[in-house]
Amino acid sequence: MAHAIVQSGENTKANEFLFRRLSVEDAAEAHVVALAKAKEIGFDTFIISAMTPFSQADCRALLVDAPSVVARYFPDYRKLYDRRGWTMFNSIDRIYDAGKAKRELGFECKTGFREVLGSL
Repeated sequence: MAHAIVQSGENTKANEFLFRRLSVEDAAEAHVVALAKAKEIGFDTFIISAMTPFSQADCRALLVDAPSVVARYFPDYRKLYDRRGWTMFNSIDRIYDAGKAKRELGFECKTGFREVLGSL
């Protein structure tokens, strides 16, 4: 589907912090935390990504009008995106849930969509 994405690389990466991306720094820190917990928890698999602001109740609306859902959580995003000529994905069809990493490893990414907006 990457060929169908109209956003620039930076725009796409910013959008993805809503549901599936993480920073290099957070990826490195997640490994450090996992290594420290390895003896305690043993082997397991975790999704590591920025925490999503969305809930299951948002899923249907994200499929049909993602920009409106994002605007409910981040009312300022459109103004910030407009300044750069950026757009939000029309539809978001999956969300990675990093909740298990937060619960079992005590790890949460420091960089999320709010921080991305703050850097704009």
